[in-house]
Amino acid sequence: MFSFLKFNEMLSESNNKTFIKLIKESSQEEIIWMCGYMSGLLSYQKYSSDVLDQKELKKEEKITLVYGTETGNAKNLAFDIYQKAKNKKLQMKLISLDQYRLQDLEKENYLFVIISTHGEGEPPSSAKSFFDFIHKNQTICLNNLKYSVLALGDKSYSYFCKAGVDIDKRLNDVGGRRIIPLYKCDVDYETEANKWFLEILNFFTKKKYKSENRRERICGTIFNNILLNDKERGSNKENHHIEISVPNEIQYLPGDSIGVFPENPSNEIHDIIKWIDKNIRNKLEEKELKNNLFNLFKKKLNIFCLSDNFLKKYSFLSEKKDIPFNKKWKLIDLLKEFPIKKEFYLKDLIKIMDPIKPRLYSISSSPKAHENEIHITVSRHSFQFNGETVYGHCSDFLSKLKKGDELSFFIYRNQLFRLPKNSDKDIILIGPGTGIAPFRSFLYEREAMEATGKNWLFFGDQHFYTDFLYQTEIQSWKTKGILNRVSLSFSRDQKNKKIYVQDKIWENRIEFFSWIKNGAYVYVCGKKTPMSVDVEKMIYRVIDEVGGCDPEFFIKKMKKDGRYLKDVY
Repeated sequence: MFSFLKFNEMLSESNNKTFIKLIKESSQEEIIWMCGYMSGLLSYQKYSSDVLDQKELKKEEKITLVYGTETGNAKNLAFDIYQKAKNKKLQMKLISLDQYRLQDLEKENYLFVIISTHGEGEPPSSAKSFFDFIHKNQTICLNNLKYSVLALGDKSYSYFCKAGVDIDKRLNDVGGRRIIPLYKCDVDYETEANKWFLEILNFFTKKKYKSENRRERICGTIFNNILLNDKERGSNKENHHIEISVPNEIQYLPGDSIGVFPENPSNEIHDIIKWIDKNIRNKLEEKELKNNLFNLFKKKLNIFCLSDNFLKKYSFLSEKKDIPFNKKWKLIDLLKEFPIKKEFYLKDLIKIMDPIKPRLYSISSSPKAHENEIHITVSRHSFQFNGETVYGHCSDFLSKLKKGDELSFFIYRNQLFRLPKNSDKDIILIGPGTGIAPFRSFLYEREAMEATGKNWLFFGDQHFYTDFLYQTEIQSWKTKGILNRVSLSFSRDQKNKKIYVQDKIWENRIEFFSWIKNGAYVYVCGKKTPMSVDVEKMIYRVIDEVGGCDPEFFIKKMKKDGRYLKDVY
């Protein structure tokens, strides 16, 4: 006979009685069936839960492309963009607006609309229900929606793209967030439509990179800090090559950067704490409290170049209200000139302070060539302030690091600045000054992997004898054939004319055009203005005058193919 265990520890008294009664009155076959049923039920519940989790995950990244068409243009364009997105591994749902379930609109995460205009500014018949739904529904709320609209029309008509304009405005009015501006296309819509698609692609690419670039703090140790410029021979520059020892599990690729959290100088913090101790209601008699406060100000809180946002908040704490915003304030100077009211405490000040923000520096080492190391190239930035020379917060901090010092940083993965996947592709590297940093990484990497593609470096600075960064390495690469061509420009070595990297591009214009015509990748790194602007203007000129091509079309094609890449600041 079936023996009973004591169930009352697991079941309530009433359920326990029911359970025992059911077992006593059931046959062996019925009990076996019930066991199987319960097991299946539990498995189904787990499966349902897993499916729900997967659905929720997919829901977060749900992208929908809808179209409303009268003549078929919007439909054809929508199918074309859908196929392009699929080729780029961007998963989206495609549906005509006359088949779209209107109740799904408030569930959408990303909605992209391609819509034509019919008659006197009306939507096409296939989009009429959708159009009326968003305009006549007064309770609709789309706060979770991110969207963009591509409107098709004909400029010869008075109501050019009106249906698209109306939908774009209405989606915004009911809470949607416009992530890409409205595109209005004339009869020849292909060029504008392609721009719109590239903006969509760029948005999701950046979104992906942001999620990849979670700021996981890494603690490294300074192994070397070398001044690259010859100050004794009169260089005006102070560029440092810094080598950091890192744990062996750290992974990065050429083109990536590190984000550095600079520490505030100790002398400034001692002055701040001394002033606080005398003037703000919060006694700092305990040694532990002083130490905690010192670490807080040293590693966490910004005390230089105080933001306008902080100054506005600080004015409510201060005895005086007319704080000038057109001045670069240090915290200690602000505390002295605009003292805090007696009724406020130290916590009131700390609560409104901005955190120290990280600064990005291109990695100049190669993971294949420099095991367990990360190298960066840092220009110690200086400017005049109240008649004295002041240095940039982070570059000054980095320039003073000594061997054995610790450095906190994170890896910033720059997927938009990568070497070609095929190592047989030719590359042109344009990087004056510290713009050379990622290209040092590129060249070490290409050398280590024995890439067969050719390499051409454009480098420049002020003077050959004092400012030729990484001169020995560049000359070695040229001797070994790693660098097939090197074009140098030192702007201050000529008496009458300054020569820059763009001038060297023009000087080598025939060969330069031949390289890019035959598929070479072009990389530009360094200052955005004026350097990268002047370089691009020169490349346009070479394409126009040497190649006889439309430079705008040529460059757009290079960018679309991922062959024209910039990392400028």
